[in-house]
Amino acid sequence: MTVSEALAVMHAARAASGRVARYALVCGATPVHLGTFVAAELQRRLADTRVEIVNGPYGDVLGGLEQAARIDGDGAVVVVEWSDLDRRLGLRDAAGWRPGDLPDVVTNAAWACDAIVAGVGRLADRMPVAISGPTLPLPPVAFTPGWMASTVAVDLRRLAADLAARHAHLAGVRVVESQRLDTLSAPGTRLDVRSWLTIGFPYRRPHAAILGELLAQLLVPTAPKKGLITDLDDTVWRGVLGEASVSWDLDHRSHAHALYQQLLAALADAGVLIGVVCKADATTVEAGLAARDLLLPRERLFPVEAHWEPKSVSVERILRAWNIDAASVVFVDDSPAELAEVQSVYPDLTALRFPTGDDAGVYALLEELRDLFGKPRLVPEDGLRAPTTATGALPPVASGADRLDAFLARAEQELTVLPVATPGDGRALELVNKTNQFNLNGRRYTDGEWRALVERDGSVALVLAYRERYGPLGRISVLAGRRAGAHLTVDTWVLSCRAFSRRIEWATLAWLFDRWHLSDITFAYAPTPKNHLATGFLQELVDGALPAAPRVSAAAFAARKPALSIRWSAAECP
Repeated sequence: MTVSEALAVMHAARAASGRVARYALVCGATPVHLGTFVAAELQRRLADTRVEIVNGPYGDVLGGLEQAARIDGDGAVVVVEWSDLDRRLGLRDAAGWRPGDLPDVVTNAAWACDAIVAGVGRLADRMPVAISGPTLPLPPVAFTPGWMASTVAVDLRRLAADLAARHAHLAGVRVVESQRLDTLSAPGTRLDVRSWLTIGFPYRRPHAAILGELLAQLLVPTAPKKGLITDLDDTVWRGVLGEASVSWDLDHRSHAHALYQQLLAALADAGVLIGVVCKADATTVEAGLAARDLLLPRERLFPVEAHWEPKSVSVERILRAWNIDAASVVFVDDSPAELAEVQSVYPDLTALRFPTGDDAGVYALLEELRDLFGKPRLVPEDGLRAPTTATGALPPVASGADRLDAFLARAEQELTVLPVATPGDGRALELVNKTNQFNLNGRRYTDGEWRALVERDGSVALVLAYRERYGPLGRISVLAGRRAGAHLTVDTWVLSCRAFSRRIEWATLAWLFDRWHLSDITFAYAPTPKNHLATGFLQELVDGALPAAPRVSAAAFAARKPALSIRWSAAECP
């Protein structure tokens, strides 16, 4: 992004009628173009919101952290450079580079690191924080030649690495990955000496643009994909099953396929659904997947579609089994023709070619997949997704009520109701912002909006955790609204699609009516292109077409409520 493009984005947003999102920018340098790039990148990600940047005091990172912690903001960007650790490491202060000064520079930098970590920690208690460590080259302060590592440079870089590690372990703080920054912005092209000396802005514009994009992406990340569907031949392994031996090792020059298997196994452990499509005989495929040295466990693959029909048919069956939409899925195949055939049916699906024989290309694919499925953190529920889905315990979607009753009666269902905690636990907001099919109205929230919703007067905000005999699903539902006497208005309600067909939605309302002796519940419903599950459930409640704000009375709910086999845990409920 250029400066003119960034300004155009911000200018177009001035007419937006949505809410204003305020983000603090804390940096020791004059923000100038960096603030423009951060604002524009945030604005591109928050289309229905007008972004405002609040700058901290010039030349004072610690003061900026204190000021940012006092504002009512949606997030903060913190940029730390060497001159913020000690002013002698900048170019605008001629404070001494004599050999005798250097030990004091390191000591002072260590103190500054401690103070910055403490300030960032306090700020993160109020809002999410995206932070970048030093990105500029160290000035020539050491007495050693430039090709020789000096003790002061080594000590300072150790402090910077430790600073990043300490921030990465703080809840609510996300750190720019220096390796990715180095790839996108060569270290030798970042410093603008003239700009730093004349106006106090140390970056060349391309570096400021890249840094601003990465910082904005940390605060408003792209929703991770949920499922990956992969081909087998010349993808998971080199060769074609049934026609020749297959391999994934160094001896056969096919080790890139082992790296792909390794990444798929890691994604599965992180909660990504992994499905398989292959034009081959099912018996042959199962024999190939049973190989003892395969790095991808067979139990992590569900479903496995092995037949000779078009691959789009297999993808359709897998999407139905997973109960997620194509936009949340990546399809990997070595054949451009197969990719085109599938994407012609599912244009929203992300189709990526596995570049068999191109080891560098495979490595680039692995990095792209990690980006598409990457998450800021893992929660216990992530590890439960794949094995629970793969049990095959759920009845088919088209099964009748009698069969569903029998299944649920054996399931030993248990629900626990927990209050939504802010700040600290991001699971509730994560569920609200990524769930589509059982979503009352499709509303997405920033951290600041969600906190305001949960903390307002009369607020009701609950998280439901679920377990059954087949295993725990963890926290799978969030409900937030307002209670006034015997009336409840539900503003937000989501239920993870992997927990559907268990009548959890009915049990939730039954608990609400019983717990607070409600006379009626009103739902802030709005149709979306994807929330057909929520729409269908509300239609069952009101027995017909949905009004603008569907309302159900306790008597009407009791008359329509199906048999429930769910018990509530002994945990204290709100």
